[in-house]
Amino acid sequence: MKNKETIASITTPIGEGGIGIIQVSGPRSLEIVNSVFRRKKNKDLRNAESKRLYYGEIHLNGTAVDEVIVNVLRKEDSFTGEDLVEVNCHGGIQAVKKTLECIVSAGAKETHWKELANRSFTNDKIDLIQKEALLEIPQARTKLGVKVLLDQYNGALSSFINDLIKKLEFTNDIRQQLYYTYDKLEEILETTAFGYAITSPQKLIITGKPNVGKSTLINALLREDRSIVHSEPGTTRDAVDSVFSIDGIPLTIVDTAGIRETNHIVEELGVSESKRQLKQADKIILMLDNSRPVEREDKELMKFIMERFQVHKTDNDLNKPNVVTVVNKTDLPCKLDLSALGTKELNSICRISASRGDGISELEENLIVEFKKYTGYAPEKPIIFTKRQQECLSKALSVSEQYIHLIKEDKDLDKYSEILSDIKQNLLNCVGISHAQ
Repeated sequence: MKNKETIASITTPIGEGGIGIIQVSGPRSLEIVNSVFRRKKNKDLRNAESKRLYYGEIHLNGTAVDEVIVNVLRKEDSFTGEDLVEVNCHGGIQAVKKTLECIVSAGAKETHWKELANRSFTNDKIDLIQKEALLEIPQARTKLGVKVLLDQYNGALSSFINDLIKKLEFTNDIRQQLYYTYDKLEEILETTAFGYAITSPQKLIITGKPNVGKSTLINALLREDRSIVHSEPGTTRDAVDSVFSIDGIPLTIVDTAGIRETNHIVEELGVSESKRQLKQADKIILMLDNSRPVEREDKELMKFIMERFQVHKTDNDLNKPNVVTVVNKTDLPCKLDLSALGTKELNSICRISASRGDGISELEENLIVEFKKYTGYAPEKPIIFTKRQQECLSKALSVSEQYIHLIKEDKDLDKYSEILSDIKQNLLNCVGISHAQ
């Protein structure tokens, strides 16, 4: 056991659920909780069996603080690799805080819940990928995100990488193994965008000239009234953001002020904020009004977006924004001529009536089209979900590619073992092992 200090941490959001959980991990965890725990049969937790539940009360100075259920996990059964006691109390703010206060007063050190993941890693219960998944799970925004991250915590990505390492160690045909490794690394790196999307919701910006229906669309996507809807242009002056999901893919949707020339100082600030948000967008909905002809604001906004799009065209695809053109108010007579925008780069055109809900489903499909093959997620599928993982595996892929080129050129390579060692080390770095054995 590498840690001598016993720690205690609240591992559920305070005040948000019916149950609050405090986990106590370390060599004195049973002793500390036992000193403040009372039950009718006076069971001494220090002699308790692992994976057993005990009902009783937490006491402070002889006074009952809360009724609790205690779960005892000996180090061989604990995810931290240490004796661990899980105290389940009522979820109210005061109940959780008072219970934690009792445990700390008995000798535990209060820590952030992330320290529990650190204990698990340093005690060799999990590898670095599993630790990263464990840290991400409580912040997952959707059930799909939780499923994916639980699979990675249970070893889906780690097993994929460890399998590649074993094949490199025991191969009889080095050249064939290089080709195999290259193909498998290309395959797994394709999951990166999806992994990023479920852990860090993409920023979706809805923009367009004033009174085009941006707030109405955001309400339609959220299925609730979160933005002010008014017929007076310029009602939205500040960026308003909310998180929602489409088929398990979380998105942070931002309703911005319309972009137009104005002498009003407050509106001018709103326009500046809109442009700043557009520069940070992962996805952009450019809204046009079917009932109005193309105006100068439409052209200027299209130009601004296309300039940003061109800047990112040479960057990694993960940084390239997806622009969807939405023609709103299709329930009104058409006065819009798209050719008047003066551009041929109008991809993904969706026609909707935000006020009636027409075309919203098609728009949603368009917004997550690149993730559709993952929304029907197959259990235990390995997924890259952090930049660190991507960088390690990209380096391994790069080394594989370099030597495959040499093989194709019939170069005489007399140091294949060094090649494999270099690839292997990058794979080991990904799972958190510093030096190749």
